[in-house]
Amino acid sequence: MNTLTYHRIAPPQLDRLAVGDGGTGIDLLVDAERSRRLLALQVLLDRSRHDVALTAPLPPVDEAWRLLVEAHRTAPERVTPLLGHPHVGVWTGHLLGRLRGKVDHPSPLWFHLGQFHALAAAAAIAAGLRFRVPVPFWNGVAVLPGLGSAHLPATGWTHADVVSDAAGTRVEAPDGRAVVRIGARDDPGWRPLRVFRAPGEQGALSISIDDASPYRGLQVPTPVELLSDADGDRWVELLAGAWPLLVRDHADQAREIARGLSVIMPRPLVHRFRPHSASVGEGFGAAIVAEPHDPAELAAVLIHEFQHSKLNAIQHLVELWGDDPTPDSYAPWRDDPRPTGGLTHGVFAFTALAEFWAVHRERVSGREGDLAEFEFAVLRMQATRGLQGLKHRRPLTDLGHRFVAGVERRLLALRPLEVRADLLRAARLAVVDHRVGWRACHLVPDPRVVREAAAAWRRGEPAPTSIARSVVTAHPRPPKLNVKGVLARLLLADPREFAAVRGALDERQVFPDSAAGDFALVAGEHREAAELYAAELAHGSDRPGAWSGLGLALWLREPGPAATALLRRPEFVRAVHRLVVDTTGVPPRAGDLARWLGSAP
Repeated sequence: MNTLTYHRIAPPQLDRLAVGDGGTGIDLLVDAERSRRLLALQVLLDRSRHDVALTAPLPPVDEAWRLLVEAHRTAPERVTPLLGHPHVGVWTGHLLGRLRGKVDHPSPLWFHLGQFHALAAAAAIAAGLRFRVPVPFWNGVAVLPGLGSAHLPATGWTHADVVSDAAGTRVEAPDGRAVVRIGARDDPGWRPLRVFRAPGEQGALSISIDDASPYRGLQVPTPVELLSDADGDRWVELLAGAWPLLVRDHADQAREIARGLSVIMPRPLVHRFRPHSASVGEGFGAAIVAEPHDPAELAAVLIHEFQHSKLNAIQHLVELWGDDPTPDSYAPWRDDPRPTGGLTHGVFAFTALAEFWAVHRERVSGREGDLAEFEFAVLRMQATRGLQGLKHRRPLTDLGHRFVAGVERRLLALRPLEVRADLLRAARLAVVDHRVGWRACHLVPDPRVVREAAAAWRRGEPAPTSIARSVVTAHPRPPKLNVKGVLARLLLADPREFAAVRGALDERQVFPDSAAGDFALVAGEHREAAELYAAELAHGSDRPGAWSGLGLALWLREPGPAATALLRRPEFVRAVHRLVVDTTGVPPRAGDLARWLGSAP
């Protein structure tokens, strides 16, 4: 355990990872991330071993370290996987941030240092050792990585002993009145980790469903959200449906997932067309996933999130991009501007998603087939647009350009694939709407030119010819900009639900940041959509989606100067409109203002 291996990615391995055929490169990433976690453990030990007060009321970390080393020496084949557990990566990353003063959190530091003791206890149990070690509890829950969680009647930050002797393996509360038998399925105080296992020619899959670790979320510590038995069974059923689909149609991705993905951190069910999933930089091998609606959705999410895991691990070994402190890139799948690293992540992940739906659309029919084809068309457009911007990002290194070139070859292979004309039009509308709405939200035109235009409008003069150059100024709380895409999916999947949600819009808003014009536009009612957007803007709305929607509705009805101005420079039209309202108190007709601005030579 005290010897670290030097890891490096050879250029051919990087190329294979870029094109989606990781091969032995995935094994390299797994080994490198385990070494990274072992290094982090050693750094934490060195920083805390001489300050006993840091771990009080627990014993010094040296005691836990000695137990961990003994367990590894006794059963390295069982303990080594624990050292690479995603829990260890996220925990050590958080704790190092705390000790270095980069992360602030009210949870006691000893609780996090005490995870040394919990890891040592889990390793010692796996190795079959006899021992006694105290471990930290939060609101009556302690997690033993890779095994499960113990539950005691307690609140706040406490501790209890994990004991393994001739009488068995158990948790003993300090007052001796509560005991949890570890591994006993008939003990309500012990929750074994749910594990889904499945064979496969690409490798056996083993994924834990972790609902208890305090290090399973984007915010640390994350409160426990235990799944009910029914919910746990549902996750197992979904995995049982998703895995054969991956093995059958996406063998390379299945092989990578089997080798590298080990933990799902479940989240509650959300609307089918507003899914939630995420990955953590130090959590290689884990994915935060909202409960999917069907196995195909889960298969897509597993592919998606493992791309992020891979790219995080690659960036830990080679620098694909340098420092980029200002997020100013347009990412067609995000509502906020992104830095180079975020854009690279998105292009890599969405290319893999486009490949998934390119195949899956051939496996389904009817409404599900239409929906799958729409997904493919949208994702191909999004990844292509993102790639165009990424290739020109200065922080991208030479190796980064090489990696991106490999991803581009995958996208080029998707270009000839045909999409039904009506679905292609719907996909293009969703993608263009997001881009235009993003510009209206995050681009700020030259204030001098805006003032000139507003003054000329008030005086009834021709629109000025000055070009209002715009700069990215990220909105601190951007609205949802993918409303049209969500509604298009809903209409394809279930027209009755689309009509019901539309009819109830005045009573409740199922999709935040949506309005009546959005439903009309997606339904193909372009004249009505234009009127609804114009009325919305006339009554004080400044919603980016209303500006983008108006531009699209006008373009689809009667392409001309108004639509051109709204689609090409929505931020300028919006800024002039806002200034006219501020100075006169009367909102100009949005279509007339756009036509006036678009008519400038």
